[in-house]
Amino acid sequence: MPFLEIMKLWTLTTIMVAINQVKTSGTYVFDKYFKANAKPVMGNTAKLKIKKGAGIVLETILPGADRLVRDLKDVYELTIELPRFGLSDTILAHEINEFESLKGEAKVEAVSQKITQILKEHKDDYMTTIEYMATGALFGKVVDGKGKVLFDFRTTANPIEFKNKEIDIALNEVDEALVDELGIEVPYDILCSSTFFNRTVANAKAAGDFKDNGPAKYIDENGKRVLTIHGKRFIPFRASWKDENGNRKPFIEEGKAVVIPKSEKVYEVVYGRADHTQAMKAAPKMFFAASPEELERGKGWAIETETKIIPYCTRPGALIKLIYSA
Repeated sequence: MPFLEIMKLWTLTTIMVAINQVKTSGTYVFDKYFKANAKPVMGNTAKLKIKKGAGIVLETILPGADRLVRDLKDVYELTIELPRFGLSDTILAHEINEFESLKGEAKVEAVSQKITQILKEHKDDYMTTIEYMATGALFGKVVDGKGKVLFDFRTTANPIEFKNKEIDIALNEVDEALVDELGIEVPYDILCSSTFFNRTVANAKAAGDFKDNGPAKYIDENGKRVLTIHGKRFIPFRASWKDENGNRKPFIEEGKAVVIPKSEKVYEVVYGRADHTQAMKAAPKMFFAASPEELERGKGWAIETETKIIPYCTRPGALIKLIYSA
């Protein structure tokens, strides 16, 4: 089969299925908290509704962004232009000559492997960016694709103190705070700074919680050492973000931790239709790939992909702050 005929097999439908099914190395935050609650939008903008809750303060980071916010009775409504990410690769003429040296199914398989490899590389790049945006959203920040914080939602509630308390007593306070915010009990993780994590471990050791099948133990989760106590997971978290001046800051300050509820009430991700003429023929998908296009003057074939997406936290009041004082 000639190379041209093989490329015709890669219709819009075929390549769209391929990019949305190709597996990536995975993303911890996006996969765990956001992916299950993804919603399409038809236009280039999305309205993000942020539940005010008790003591939620909106800090506008982006200059002039006030016009993007409507302060409704019980929610902030943000009108956000969806960040657009696009990549393009070329199957060059010398590669096509190499494919033409193959016969039958071997040629079809080699071309398919090349296209799938390109799609995977693009999707890996997109997922790296989306993971950064999702990490910001995990802490009540609306982050664009370049890492800039557009909006920051903070709670004025005092953090729950863990010092001089039995761990199960402190966890009861967390449970009650979550019920006050969400109305129901939900499972949650606790993401910790190194200092908070170490002090919690020391507390558990001093209380004998690691002995004789006690309530504390370590588990390995994708290479990360996680502490579980009374069924709750304490996870070391060291990611950082850049402020408006380009200074890198930790998402969690030393000696502190954040409760991360595992609930569809708290996280959402919206995605839109790609800015490509072929995309008008398809419903919005999280990842778009156009059917291969032949370049002029025999330069090769172009493979173009795109994603327009933003993850955000709908209930920043549910992100309960913890502190373990020295």
